[in-house]
Amino acid sequence: MAKLYFSTSDDTSRSLIAKVKKGELIRIYRGIYTDASYADVEKIVYSKWHEIVNYLFPSAIAAYRTAHELRPVDGVIYIVKDGVSRRKISIGGMLTIELSAGNTSELTEPFLPTIFRSSPARQYLENLALSRTKVKKSLGKEWVEQHLSTVLRRQNGEDELNNIRDQTRTFAIKYGFEHEFSTLENIISSLLSTHPYGGILESEIAIATSQNTPFDVGRIDLFQSLADYLLRCNLEAVPYTYNKSSWKHLAFFESYFSNFIEGTEFEIDEAEEIVFTGSTVHERHEDSHDVLAVFNQVSDLQSMSVTPSTADELIEALQQSHFDFMRERKNKRPGKFKERVNKAGSSVFVHPSELVGTLTKAFDIYITLPKGLESAIFMQFIISECHPFDDGNGRLSRIMMNRELHSVDLHKIIVPTVHRDSYLNGLRKATRSGKFATIAKVFYQLQHYSASIDWDSYGDSRETLEEHKANLLPDEGVPTFNKVIRKFKFTPPPE
Repeated sequence: MAKLYFSTSDDTSRSLIAKVKKGELIRIYRGIYTDASYADVEKIVYSKWHEIVNYLFPSAIAAYRTAHELRPVDGVIYIVKDGVSRRKISIGGMLTIELSAGNTSELTEPFLPTIFRSSPARQYLENLALSRTKVKKSLGKEWVEQHLSTVLRRQNGEDELNNIRDQTRTFAIKYGFEHEFSTLENIISSLLSTHPYGGILESEIAIATSQNTPFDVGRIDLFQSLADYLLRCNLEAVPYTYNKSSWKHLAFFESYFSNFIEGTEFEIDEAEEIVFTGSTVHERHEDSHDVLAVFNQVSDLQSMSVTPSTADELIEALQQSHFDFMRERKNKRPGKFKERVNKAGSSVFVHPSELVGTLTKAFDIYITLPKGLESAIFMQFIISECHPFDDGNGRLSRIMMNRELHSVDLHKIIVPTVHRDSYLNGLRKATRSGKFATIAKVFYQLQHYSASIDWDSYGDSRETLEEHKANLLPDEGVPTFNKVIRKFKFTPPPE
């Protein structure tokens, strides 16, 4: 692995120069050498910038945006040191060190054994400083607001904000940050709602936090990216013509599969008994109710035609739908939003304190999408990502997805057991990597597949599904099912 070498005495200097003459080292700057190849010199300068700073300016600290980012941005880093004049130092034309005079002992913390940086409290002051250069040395007011909003949402967040205010007040007076402190104090006061935010707060998350409706910034960015991607997809309409028999039979399998992939597993014969006779199977009262309750919802022609026109209507629809199909599971708090963080594997869903704000902001994006598969996929995904309730979120997301489709006379989607892994894989890629091609393809193909089934005859539709092995687990049925579904070609746009 390539290293940097520093001249610390006459002897080491002579040795390093000799190695340069032999072609073993490259001189980067006065007293600084590397054994990296020419192609990798810039890479090592960027990754080892802190070693260069420590050599050239012992006791200097990383400050302003560099204290937070801990890396060069556009080839520039910002440091401060006691008793120096402000200047720029170019390291081999690759790295620019912006040096300013400043205190190096108060409100600092180590981030490596050999170099310190401004502490978080000090970073808030420094990043409110005006910056007129091309590469801004400060991250700006919105950045400060967003980070303080995050602090406030922690346990004891109010105490933390008050401590930040107390710590920075004295520092600001001693070292000339009075103007920045005044701005910081106003931001903190607005977040704590000790005076109105009007004219003070700029970032959406800070305003939402001050109004007690904070939202998940990362999720909203993800939702916007999904919406942008869906608008680039060619999602042709798949119309549905209503008749009583096909609607009922489709609703049965919609409920059956939606419950099965969430772990409420019955044989099809057992589910028929539950739905068509109202029976409880094998004394599994709650499980039986889940299947019947979801069927009752998705077979209700009127309610499946209604979609939200406001964020409040969205929230009300989620709570009512959840209450209706979870009412027999009292321990799951039907219709009540979660109070604790929930997760699936390594995926942590939206924090309860940010749930309403995130759904509200997501709705603003939702209404920009055309009604149809675009809005349906979006609706399914935001519910899946927010996971608003203790349980039942997957079923709820698919109910709301199909409401979007039926409201504009498009064919509803079933997610059969055999395709569960593909469906979940698409969600994982979207969640973890912001890659949406798989989930768009899954829903596109499943809608076309659902429309290809003759739902008029219950017996025929069941026979077709079983012939395609749609009711089997992925390990058992994928080869057969994939031969069927791959004929519904979807060409995703570049991600």
